[in-house]
Amino acid sequence: MKTHWASGGTFAGVTGEEMLAVSERNGASGTFLTLESWGLDPTALLALLGVFLLWGLVRPWGQVFPRWTPFLRGRRVPRGLPLAPALLGAATLAPYGVVGIGYLALVTVGAVTMGRGDFPSEGDALLVAWTGITAFAVYGVALAVAARSYGLRTRTVRLPVATGSTPGSAAGPAATPGGVTSGGRR
Repeated sequence: MKTHWASGGTFAGVTGEEMLAVSERNGASGTFLTLESWGLDPTALLALLGVFLLWGLVRPWGQVFPRWTPFLRGRRVPRGLPLAPALLGAATLAPYGVVGIGYLALVTVGAVTMGRGDFPSEGDALLVAWTGITAFAVYGVALAVAARSYGLRTRTVRLPVATGSTPGSAAGPAATPGGVTSGGRR
C-alpha cells in the first residue's frame, strides 16, 4: 500500500502526492520526504529489512555467515544477533497487530467508531487500517514462530553427567567383554 502510494498510485481514495503532503504537514524528516518523493517509502524499506531478518531465522545463512559477507564468511552467526531483534519485534508487533485486529473488528461491526483522519471516508480509513494492522499481526506472529524455531535449533545442548562414573571414564552405556554395549546391539 505504501509502496503503491510512494510510486504515485492511488489507494483508498488518496493519491501518492496527497500522502506526501500529509507526511510533510505531520513533520516528516527531510530524508523521509526525499525517499518518498523518489518512490521509496521508508517504512516499506524497513519492512524489507524485517523480511530479511525473517529469512535469516529460517535459512541456513542465518546460522553461518554466507560467502557474500566479507570478513565474516563461514563463521557462526552469534545466536543473539538475529534472535534479539526478532524477539523484540515479535513482542511488540504481534500484540499490536492482534489487539488492532480486535479493535478493527469492533469498528467494522459498528460497536465503536473510528475517525477518518486524512482519508475521504471512514470506509477508506478502515481499509487502510485493516491493511496495515493485518500486516503487523501476520508479521509479528511469523516472527515469534521463526524466533522460537531459531532458538531451538541454535541452543546449546548440555549432556547429562552420568552418576557413579569415575573421572576420565566415558559417560554412556558400559561396554561388555564382547564389545557390545549394555544398551543392546547397534
